[in-house]
Amino acid sequence: MKNTLTALSLVMGAALPVWAADSQTVAGSCEAKYQAIAAAALKLPYWEFDQTEAGWRQLGACPAEAAQLLERYVAKQAREQRGVRWHLAQTLALSGQAARAADEAQQSIDPHEDPNTTAFSWNSYVQATIAFLRNDRARFDTHYRTHQATVDKHAGNKINFEVLTGLKQCFGRPYKEAYEDCRPAP
Repeated sequence: MKNTLTALSLVMGAALPVWAADSQTVAGSCEAKYQAIAAAALKLPYWEFDQTEAGWRQLGACPAEAAQLLERYVAKQAREQRGVRWHLAQTLALSGQAARAADEAQQSIDPHEDPNTTAFSWNSYVQATIAFLRNDRARFDTHYRTHQATVDKHAGNKINFEVLTGLKQCFGRPYKEAYEDCRPAP
């Protein structure tokens, strides 16, 4: 057990940055360093970003900027995770696992989406799909109408509205059938 904990602490705590700023570090140089590395660091895979000097650890003497970079990376990962969760939900639904699909789809909701300022309406599409999967016609109709009002704001809304229209036309049938066979012709 002790060896396992030692190995874990070496991996998780390896090369922790020095948080105390040295005499050469000034606020401006921290911001400049952040600006210089942020774009490249945000593109790194998880392990490199988190555990190597290529990622956030480059800002070792700049904890505010390190926190800012870590927050941006977490937000980026969350967006990517929502997409993966959605596609997991779709494949579960297509394979007939509606309850599990609805639970996974719920995880793809964007908590930061503001329908008043965002042209692409993701949440209304997801919520209507969840209602379809749960066979909740009243909720489906509500979210369907909400999404319908966004069709002209973004091309993706129109595509997703066509999917929802197929679900509406075949409400109560399996998702696979409604998704594949019930959409209006383009």
